[in-house]
Amino acid sequence: MIEYTTKYNVKTTMYQQFENSVKERGDHPCLYYYHNTLSWNETSDMIDKCAAALAANGVKKGDRVVICLPNMPQCVAAVYAVNKIGAVASMLHPLSVKSEADYTINLVGAKYAFCFDVSEKAFAENPDLTVIKCRTAQYFPKSLFGVAANLTYKKKIKGKTAPATNVKKLIDFADFIKEGEAYISENGVPETADDPQATAAIMMTGGTTGNPKGVMLTSEAINNLSYELVDVVEQVMNMKVDQDHDGMLTALPVFHGFGFALCMHVSMCVGMAQALFPAFDAKMCSDAVKKYHLNYIFGVPDFFEKVYKAGYLKGVDMSTMKLIGSGGDVVPYSLTEKMDRLLKENGARVHFVSGYGLTECVTVCTFTDPRREAPQGCIGVPCYNVEAMTVKPGTTEKCEGEDGELCIYAPTLMQGYWNDPEETAKMLVEHEDGRVWLHTGDMCFIDERGDIYYRQRLKRVYKISGYLVYPSFIEETYRAMAEIYDCCVIGKENGGKTMLKLFVVKNKKFAHDDEAELISKIKQFGNQNLSKWSVPKEVVFIDELPRTKVGKVDFKVLN
Repeated sequence: MIEYTTKYNVKTTMYQQFENSVKERGDHPCLYYYHNTLSWNETSDMIDKCAAALAANGVKKGDRVVICLPNMPQCVAAVYAVNKIGAVASMLHPLSVKSEADYTINLVGAKYAFCFDVSEKAFAENPDLTVIKCRTAQYFPKSLFGVAANLTYKKKIKGKTAPATNVKKLIDFADFIKEGEAYISENGVPETADDPQATAAIMMTGGTTGNPKGVMLTSEAINNLSYELVDVVEQVMNMKVDQDHDGMLTALPVFHGFGFALCMHVSMCVGMAQALFPAFDAKMCSDAVKKYHLNYIFGVPDFFEKVYKAGYLKGVDMSTMKLIGSGGDVVPYSLTEKMDRLLKENGARVHFVSGYGLTECVTVCTFTDPRREAPQGCIGVPCYNVEAMTVKPGTTEKCEGEDGELCIYAPTLMQGYWNDPEETAKMLVEHEDGRVWLHTGDMCFIDERGDIYYRQRLKRVYKISGYLVYPSFIEETYRAMAEIYDCCVIGKENGGKTMLKLFVVKNKKFAHDDEAELISKIKQFGNQNLSKWSVPKEVVFIDELPRTKVGKVDFKVLN
């Protein structure tokens, strides 16, 4: 653990952090969205009216409000309006289908939901539900670019929308805001809730190995994570957060804790502008980095692979870059090497950062040092005020010098899973020291320096011939082959024994090579670079790896 004292007050609500920034920043840019700019005052006004409209529709403290929106101004307004009145933002992927929306609504007992054009149909047949529909194109500017963007968007979604029928109430966001204006004229702006330890957000887990669970996070936990990033810049990098010149790329989806806390809320806390993107578009995001001089950039591995391959950031001055990094999935070491080269060539003083975390601790609990190259396989050191140790799986017995289950103690830990005390008890375990630790379910190794090395999810560790085998290590090894663009290893039961199966996405250059010869080459490469029990017995070629909506490999599909 790196101990420190932050100058920031985390014991407030999320909205109160935003409110402090509004007082400082006023008419300065707050949100960039498709060449349109909203000031802090304009954003605050929209949030107040949204909060008033929620109150007018009967939303009270503790009520769960589903927010099923992409990164757009209305999403920001919804999150902070819900927090202002003390309700709970239940975040949901904006492209969720009806079964997924129904699952979340029923799980958290929501009576209110924000959605956008494409997701509206997912909320049909919910007679007790009030649905606020947001139009993605509403904030396109009335310029030639805005008109073109609007037309392109309408063409893209044509035939993909359907109304949310049989609901209690369906209202357009613009009309919803008018209801808020009417409420304010009669009652004034709703009072601001002030309990930082109340549940602020419910984040759904990915569900790659089971049903999604609702992770309960407080404002205080979210604030802690957001300010950890700021303190890395100020106390580790000895750089100043510059409100007038710093900017955040918010392309990571805010329905996920990573984008929610490390992109959107960081910006709202410290008063820096952010560029919102509803989807990862490598070129548009790269153009925004140049136009708005964004120097905080976070993404997933696939995003940076595309940016690097296309050369969108080649030659861009990065001398003012403060943090750039990837999370959300295992970051291949080859990607770290490529991004470090790009940063150095472009004059950056920082290294590409990778991190590790879980939704259960507001996503990030370790990071690699941006001042130095990270050793291969290293996922960093614990964040500020985070303690990490490994234990023998299924116990609280600490282990040193060997692989074990990673446990985390931090101020960012979840309150628990919504309405699931049994699963909560499996993850939050009281140890002999009297403290409650998060059992991550990940196998890791901690060296004498405190560097943490990720091995594998416990559920993805296989025992073959008496040896523990880690698919992630095998995958990283095979990615060194020029013929392989991406790959995934799955363990399959065969006659009471586990057999490793390698799924391969070929590089386009080798797309038409003889597959029998390529399989032979892959197996030969494995025999030369892996232990015999780690070499997959079967190789299967696929066009692309199945992924969840947050970009992680969906092992359930491959199994």
